[in-house]
Amino acid sequence: MNKKTALTFFGIITAGLGISYYLLKEPGKETQVADIPVKPTMADAVKETPPTTVKETASVPPTAPVKAPAPDTTPKPGPTEPAPAKSVGGEFKSPEAAMSALGEKIGKKDFAGFAALVGPGAISEPARAEIKTLIESPDLKLDPVKPHVEISKSAEGLRWAFNFVPVTGTGASSQLYADLKEAPDKEIDIAKVSLPLSLSTTRGAAPAGDPRAATAPSAEAADALTVAHAFSKAVIRRDFRTARELADPSTVTDERVAALMIAVEEGKFALKQDRPLVVTLAREDITWVLARVESESTSSEFAVELGQIDSAWKVNGLTFSKVLSALSEAAGAGDVSYSPIVEDPEGGDSLVLYFEFDDSGLTARTERQLAIVAEILNQSAERVIRINGHADALGSDNYNVGLSDRRAESIRQTLIGRGVKPGQVVTEAFGAAKPRKPNFLPDGSDNPSGRSANRRAEVLLDF
Repeated sequence: MNKKTALTFFGIITAGLGISYYLLKEPGKETQVADIPVKPTMADAVKETPPTTVKETASVPPTAPVKAPAPDTTPKPGPTEPAPAKSVGGEFKSPEAAMSALGEKIGKKDFAGFAALVGPGAISEPARAEIKTLIESPDLKLDPVKPHVEISKSAEGLRWAFNFVPVTGTGASSQLYADLKEAPDKEIDIAKVSLPLSLSTTRGAAPAGDPRAATAPSAEAADALTVAHAFSKAVIRRDFRTARELADPSTVTDERVAALMIAVEEGKFALKQDRPLVVTLAREDITWVLARVESESTSSEFAVELGQIDSAWKVNGLTFSKVLSALSEAAGAGDVSYSPIVEDPEGGDSLVLYFEFDDSGLTARTERQLAIVAEILNQSAERVIRINGHADALGSDNYNVGLSDRRAESIRQTLIGRGVKPGQVVTEAFGAAKPRKPNFLPDGSDNPSGRSANRRAEVLLDF
């Protein structure tokens, strides 16, 4: 390399170095190698500024403005709220499950929760206040042994009842009905909640002129099953006044109501706790119900037929032959015949009281029967009965007339001793003149069973 070439080479190098020094020292200018992150300073850390990446301005094209995303207009869920109470329909798999859930609300005196579970329309407005009072009563609680029980079963559904008992152990018990139906999905729905007739009406409980009588709800709203249950309970309690009020007097005689009470009393029957009623027929204008009864030794039933009279359900038929058969089987082949009711030859029915052979004294059975008759007569001094005394054919006519007279008189005195006024009882003696069954067989031999049926006194209640 000659001298001239060397000077040119070193001049170029010197110029390059000068330009580089000038660029590095120019204020406001920073140059870094592309894509090398800038190390944050302590001040940047305090300001919580994240690390950045700086690119050479010459190699990065202008950045296009980024379009802001559209605001999200989707409704956001608010705070979680408890789901509203549902009706029983679709919640319970069995009647027991439904009754247990409702019973839990009753146990807490939670009428609002109870009403929410049964659903709208199950509690009628006229009965709402009374049902609320019953559930919230501080004097009543659910029976701890049997809080609820099935009352009846029919093609239309089931009726169950809650059993309320006094908190203190003394006082009146009560019930509350719940009608259950199977929903299309095979689950249980509550169709109706209602009160028994003893609560939904006080007809007959308040004397004439009592202001409570004017405000008492009408029993016309009670359905046939409610009336049948009230009637059956009245029979068991020997409450003739209530039973008579619930029956149609044109088709059900006083004698027949009293005879059923006497038969039930004789057998010491009570309504079965579980499903005491069975609906065998239910139509718009007629309902047939079997009332199931039991004693310590046997069980039986009597039939109640109901129809509508002036929009109110009434008992218009009674059949209790099965009760009488049970009593006959229990009595065995004794010397005293038993059938508490017979047809009167002059029309109507008569109560029949039976006696031992050649005796005018009253049996324990007859004493119990007369207690019921006395209760009926003591309700009104205007009620009068006629007692006809009878005897079997053994003995002379005069003797048998006297014996039948003593039998009728013993009944009369027993009733007077129970508070019946003397003028309410009229007696007559017929001796053996009006037998119910043959005293002798066709061959002339004695007929003990026939004579047993003829040793009697017939009581005609002329109400």
